[in-house]
Order: sequence, then structure tokens, then C-alpha cells
Amino acid sequence: MELIQQSWGHENLPTTIEDLPDEVLEFILSFLPPYKDLQNCMTVCKRWCCCAQNVLRKTSIKLIKAVAEFNILWKNVTSTDIGPTITKRFSHAACILKNNMYIFGGCTTNSTSFNDLWMFDLSKRRWIRPLATGTYPVPKAYTTMVHYQDCLIVFGGWTYPSLSQYYQNITMFNDIHLYCVTTNKWILINATNPPPPMAGHSACIRGDEMIVFGGLVMSAAQNYQMQCSNDVWVLDIVTFNWRKQQTTKPRPSPRYAQSLITLDSERLMLLGGIQTLHNRFVYSDCWILTMQGPTWTWKEIAVKNKEWASANIWCNPACRVGDMVVSLSRSRHGWNGAKPLVTSAVRLSALNRPENAPVSVRIEQSLQRPLDRDQNINGRRGVLPRQPVSRQPPANVNNEPIAGPSTEQESDKDVTNDIASQDTNYAAGPSSDLKLNNNVIDLNKKEAMRKNKTKNKGMKIVRQLQEANKYRMAAFACDSSSNNTPNENDLINQRQIAHLENRLEPYPPAAERPDVVYRQPPVIKRNTLTMHVLDISTVLNGNCMNYVSWLCPRLGDMNGAPEELVMYSLVKGNGELIMFGGVHNEIRVTRFTENPQNMYSNSLHFITAPRDII
Repeated sequence: MELIQQSWGHENLPTTIEDLPDEVLEFILSFLPPYKDLQNCMTVCKRWCCCAQNVLRKTSIKLIKAVAEFNILWKNVTSTDIGPTITKRFSHAACILKNNMYIFGGCTTNSTSFNDLWMFDLSKRRWIRPLATGTYPVPKAYTTMVHYQDCLIVFGGWTYPSLSQYYQNITMFNDIHLYCVTTNKWILINATNPPPPMAGHSACIRGDEMIVFGGLVMSAAQNYQMQCSNDVWVLDIVTFNWRKQQTTKPRPSPRYAQSLITLDSERLMLLGGIQTLHNRFVYSDCWILTMQGPTWTWKEIAVKNKEWASANIWCNPACRVGDMVVSLSRSRHGWNGAKPLVTSAVRLSALNRPENAPVSVRIEQSLQRPLDRDQNINGRRGVLPRQPVSRQPPANVNNEPIAGPSTEQESDKDVTNDIASQDTNYAAGPSSDLKLNNNVIDLNKKEAMRKNKTKNKGMKIVRQLQEANKYRMAAFACDSSSNNTPNENDLINQRQIAHLENRLEPYPPAAERPDVVYRQPPVIKRNTLTMHVLDISTVLNGNCMNYVSWLCPRLGDMNGAPEELVMYSLVKGNGELIMFGGVHNEIRVTRFTENPQNMYSNSLHFITAPRDII
């Protein structure tokens, strides 16, 4: 009886989480974000500390394995899911420090640059904007931001000129700003022996030094003309002294927008880049810089399986994951699709002046631009005088008011001819895409005449209102001439406005118009991003082979992969890759979009490994 009572007593004892095996406890802890929450679990007890450390280690190993096998999971977080969020942008700088991802600067294609700093809490998955004190950097893009201890170092970058200053070049910078995370303050650093202003360069931290390579520069030796560079500059962070590092030859060609990857404490890897100032060269080569001795050594490494390489590494940044380098680019099936939009970062500002975009798109973009009060700036809002034409209404010699248009029949006939000619030009010219909802409607002559009658009626009302307004203000007018003929520019503008307004009138239902043939707009299939992996194990861990190789990518689209973007940021967190921002790389998506802001992105995309099942 005593044994039975003892067994019953043991069965009634409460079971706690401490009674679980380590494997089960680690599985439970793996559901926590591998950042602050998991670090807090390390302070519970020694066992939990060991289990949390194992979770972090296994999470990193699983990501490396998933990348090697192309077995990854995409998780997309849009701006509406996380409340207050960052503005859409591209060509920004991104960096991870502790449990947060920081985003600085960037730009949009309507010549808008940013100087705001945003922090994304990786544990709570939300955006926070630190309202810092001190000397802020100027708004700029194509800058670099690296972390050193508890500080962020922002260097270089450029700013587009305003839309009215066509005679000005892009402004570049060579100043250094230090953001202290603990004090929440910006500090402008006055460094000695600085390099020339640059943008599109690469930077990384090596001990107490910041290594900078390449980029677009403006130097006095080149008469402040924009040039590509292949120089190496080193900043001593302790003394804030710059020096130009001597390197051996041969060396990489001058370029910008390349990826600079740290291999170990003595070596850096250079991958990709572009040169577009004279002739366009997109580089896919690979170089290793050995940082030993007074003169550092460049060495070119052969790249195998280039047919599987990521295209345009200059606008698709690369990120190291273990003994591999990851780059996101267009999937293989999409190379026969739309024409790429972005071919040069230097010429990207031309996207804000589309030539053949619909009127609605051009008006939408023009309204979003800052207004210039100067009417004569580069003739942008000025009106050039037109040559007089022979067709003019008869002048009123006596300057007496007339109760209505004196040449109504002639003017109506002229207006009808003008509108009919405009319809012919609209149907035959490249502006035939200006149809609502992209519906292609074939109208016969009968339908065209019906529309012309409606337009004539609208033009009569416009002319009558013009005459009435003229006589209503006649007492305050200065009669400087004997000819009261309306300005021809006003008539042309009125005809064009009336023409566009009538085109926006709703069409009758299809049942009432059997002569009209409706064709459904084509469905646009947009390209998605896929992952490309470069195996660099041959040059790591004491291996001295002279080649790296691209792995065969996975065929087809990956579930959850975003649409193709370029000039985004890609950084590595704890067991995940984080992609943010970017601009669409398809002309058909960006040129005829209703909202120009849809060209850019502020979404977050996380790449993780599949979760284990026990």
C-alpha cells in the first residue's frame, strides 16, 4: 500500500517546462525571433542559455544549408502590416547593428533624395524613426553606411539637381557623419587628407579602419568631371585620417556600384560593378584584395558557370552567407520578357520625363514636382509666340459689343475640321494608347461624327463664356489695339482641353453600340526574383584555388518571391536575409502605371530556411 501511495504521489506532481528534453526546449525557443527575445532567454538559467545558443547556431547553419540547396522560404511584410513606415525609396544604405536594421538616405526617380534615418526593430518587426540631434547629413543617395562599435559611419553619396536646374551636374560629397546609437546624435567629422567627392563606392570595416573602393568621383585633377575610379582609400577611425593605399597591378577596371565582401581579416572580395560614362561595361569578374604589407595585392579569380550567374550585379547587391555569396536577380524564364528599365544609375534621373507615357501619367508626375515660380526658367513654363495664320475671324472695327459670336457657322466649321484632324492624328499616332482602362476600341465614321457633334456643342459653350467674360470686364480693360481677336494660343488650349474632356466621357454600354468591337487588355506577367548563389569555399579556410563557381539555380518561380526589383538593399541577420526597398525594372510596369509611387517599394522581404518538424 505504501508503494502504491508513493506512485500516486509522483503522478500528481505538476509538470513544468524544465522537465522537457533539451531538443523539445530548443524547438520551442526556435519560434522566438532570433534577436532580443532569444537573448533574454539566455538570462533565465544556464540550461536555457545553452539551449538559446544552440538555437542561434542551428538557425545559421540551416540558412546556409537552405541557400546551398535553393530550398528557401520568402516572407513578405508590406508597409500596411506594420503601422508607421518608411517612405518608398531605392539606392539607400542599410546596415545591421545588434538587434536593429538601419536605413539611411536613398532617392526616387523624381529627383527626390532623403536624409532620414530609420530603424527596424527585428524583434518586434516594426519601424522606428529616431529623432536625433546634432548635424544631420544632407539628403543623398548612393552612399555607404557601416557600423563601428556602437556607431554608424555614413560617407559619400550624391544628390540629384532640381528639375529646373538642367545646367547643373549631380552634386557629390566626401564628408563623414557619425551617428552614435547610445546618445542618438549625429556628428560631422572633419577628416584630414580626404578623398575626392564620390558616390556609388563600396566600404567595409577592418579593425579600426574603413576601406573604400571605387565609385564615381569628381576630382580637381579631372577638372571636376565625373569619372569612374578604382582607387583604394583607407580611413583611420581613431584619428580620422585618410590615406590613399598603394596597390599592385593589374587591378580591377574603374567601376561603381560593385559589391565588396569581407572574406577574413586580411582579404576582401570584389564582385561585379558597372562603368557607363563613356562606354557601358557591366562587369561580372571577381577580384581578391590581400591587405598585407605597405602595398596591397590585387588578384583576379576565375569565375566558373557564368551562365548561372546573377545578371547585373551592379544593381543587384551581393551578400555573404557562410561560404557562399547570394544575389537576387530576375528568374531565368523572364529573360525573354520585358525590356529592362534600369541600365545606368547615372541616367536613372531621366525616368521622370517620360516621352510616350499617357497624359494622366505625365500630369500626375508634373503635379508631384515642386513648382517653380519663375515663369521663364529654361522656357519650361514660358509660351513661345506662334506665327500668325491666315485663318482669322473678321475684326470688329468699331469695338462694339456683339451679342454672340459673329462668325458662328464658320468657327463651328473650323472647329469641326480641327477636331476631326485631331481625331485622325490620335488614331494614327503613338498616342493611341490613351484609352481608358487600356481598352482598344475601333470606332467607325458614324461614331466619330457623333462625337464631333458633342465636341462642337462643348466648344460653342466655351466660346460663349469667353465672349461673356470679355464684355463683363470691359470697363476695366485697357484698349491698346483695335483688334479684339481672341488669342490663338487660348483657342488651341481650349480645343485641346475640350478634346481630352470629351474623350473621358463614359461610353454607352456595349449593348447599345453593336458596331464597337471590345478587346480585353493583355495580362501582364511580371518577372519575379530568384536566388543566385556563388560558391566561394574554394578561396576560404586556407584554400588557395584560383576560381569560384556559380551554382545551378532552381528552375521556375519560388513561392512568395517578390516582383523584380533593382537597387534594393540586402543584409544578413540572424538566420535570415533581409531585403528592403528598390525600384521596378520593367518599362511596361513603370511607364504606364497610374501612380508613379508604385515604381518604388518600401516592402520588407525575409529569406529564411524551412522550419524543422519533430
